[in-house]
Amino acid sequence: MKKIASILLLSCLFNINQLIAQDNTVVMKIGNEKITMSEFKNTYLKNNDLSKATEKDLLEYIELYVNFRLRYAEALEIRLDTIEQLQTELKGYRTQAAKNYLTDKEVNDKLLNEVLERMEWDVRASHIMKEVSLEAKAEDTLKAYKAIIDIRNRVLKGEPFAEIATTESDDYSARDRISYEGEILQKGNKGDLGYFTVFDMIYPFESAAYSMKVGEVSMPIRTEFGYHIIYLKDKKPALGRCAASQILITYPENATAQDSAKTRETAQEAYKNLQEGMNFLVAVDKYCTDPGIKSRRGALPLFSVSRFDGNFIEKLYDLEINDITKPFETDYGIHIVKLTDRIPVSSSADIKAVIKNRILKDTRSEKSKESFVEKLKKEYKFKENKTKRNFLALEEFYTIDSTLLHGRWEAESVSSWQKPLFTIANKTYTQQDFARYLEENQNETRMPIDELVRVNYSQFVQRSIIAYEDSQLEGKYPEFANLMKEYKEGVLLYELSEQRVWKKAETDSVGLSKFYDEIKDNYLYDNRVKANIYTMKDLATFNKFRKMLSKGRTPEQAMERLNKKTQNINKENVLLSKGQNKNFDTIFCWQQWSVMFDQSKKENEVSLDYKQKHVFNSNASLEQLTFIQPLVILPPSPKPLEEVKGTIISLYQNYLEEEWIKELRSNNEVWVDKQAIISLIKNN
Repeated sequence: MKKIASILLLSCLFNINQLIAQDNTVVMKIGNEKITMSEFKNTYLKNNDLSKATEKDLLEYIELYVNFRLRYAEALEIRLDTIEQLQTELKGYRTQAAKNYLTDKEVNDKLLNEVLERMEWDVRASHIMKEVSLEAKAEDTLKAYKAIIDIRNRVLKGEPFAEIATTESDDYSARDRISYEGEILQKGNKGDLGYFTVFDMIYPFESAAYSMKVGEVSMPIRTEFGYHIIYLKDKKPALGRCAASQILITYPENATAQDSAKTRETAQEAYKNLQEGMNFLVAVDKYCTDPGIKSRRGALPLFSVSRFDGNFIEKLYDLEINDITKPFETDYGIHIVKLTDRIPVSSSADIKAVIKNRILKDTRSEKSKESFVEKLKKEYKFKENKTKRNFLALEEFYTIDSTLLHGRWEAESVSSWQKPLFTIANKTYTQQDFARYLEENQNETRMPIDELVRVNYSQFVQRSIIAYEDSQLEGKYPEFANLMKEYKEGVLLYELSEQRVWKKAETDSVGLSKFYDEIKDNYLYDNRVKANIYTMKDLATFNKFRKMLSKGRTPEQAMERLNKKTQNINKENVLLSKGQNKNFDTIFCWQQWSVMFDQSKKENEVSLDYKQKHVFNSNASLEQLTFIQPLVILPPSPKPLEEVKGTIISLYQNYLEEEWIKELRSNNEVWVDKQAIISLIKNN
């Protein structure tokens, strides 16, 4: 992202494609390039207000613009645009930018509005499915369809949906999952999918559910999994995302009627105590029998409606924050739930951006693509080489051998097939084009050859039309051409600046060192003091040390004496600058010493008398039990390059850029009609 931003910043300031009014008077000659008044004016207007411009503003902009064109001309001259890595980068930018032009915006808007409308509702549905692959033979597809119709008729005649789902559905989650020993590992949902909202189900299923009224049973719905019938059980205003706490009281294994009654009594007792003021966390600790839930103290972090059993979610719709449900049962046991937070659905701009991205990744985006392709077919006069009775050029592919079904077919085997299949505008696509597509996209499949050919042909047509439109974007949309020119200029200038300035400043150690030698007197240390810092182990040592100094002992002698048996004092030799140690600054006369020392000397030793008498406690609050002894005063001197390298590299980059511009201007003729450009202010 940082590089893209830099690229656009480099280029958008000087883009010359958006022409508002034509004035072909040449006002600049930069090398071999001629710039007209229109080009310059529209470049300036892209980022500036001509009505507020002064003569100074225009003159400054002229200089920037000339520098920009000179650098870009050099990038082209050294053929940076032929570097494979940069071409790949530009191709990536173009692919991303083209996406906005290769879709039906009207359908996209409808899809967005559809999602926003559906987000306002949660639905609860049950389904029965008869499995059949999209690649299945026609007779198998028909068999599955008839089976689901028969099941629907049974439901309409009054047979319980849940019972039929348990026995007939090919969605095995409808039935109990049982171990080899006959133990129920997981109870079946009897077709009940619980509550869900937009994006929770595959698009055809979602659309069918949202189009139904509560209590209705749908006609068969075709999805990638097979045929479904849907029974809409409930529809409620969206719950949004919730956080909750719960007490789960499970029934004992192989519970008797008495055990079950006791479990229900425990749940009622817990609820009664909560109503009388018991803290919910206390109740969790006392009554919850599920170890996992109890270990989390009942907490359920933010969740959506599709996360839990429908009977659980159903109880939350009427709750306000901090409300507690009455005890209710699910297959897991008896629950008491406290709603702790709720985030309603939102249609803010940020959410819309997220939704748009989800739509692009979802199968519903196919609607936009299909609509877009149909519009392009009309625009480019798409025509297939077939009659009303047959499509011989395509039907020849039905004779391909079975290697296509196993992903091993080669287009070379039908190299003699050259008949046209269709035309887009004036471009003809032949059997060989389709053969190569088949070879590149073949996979192991059970689909019959003729059906496989038809499916792939449909995809080939769609991709070919979109690819053709992609190839026309620059000529069809000036703003797209303008954007791609910006990208190209930006990428090339970024690379050239990297080579000539940024990278060189970081890697040219000899040049950087030489540059710093010329300006190092601008980066001096202030006066510094070489000093010894003595740090005491404790207050008793501190006081003994201070007492010895008062009796005339040197710090070294005092330290030696006090360290005789154990290490009570540590000594460190340091360099101190003004501002580094506040207490030292308070006592040490920096100004006095800066005047006293000899500027010609690299070091000025502090007098022995001063060393003896001026040993300072560095922290009056005794948080650190230390003394500082000044030894030598150092006059201002240049800092080593390593210490100021970041700043110097930045300055060196500026220097390199200035020298580069001087070189470009000396090697290229630059002519500017400044008076004509300045007249823009008067004529505006």
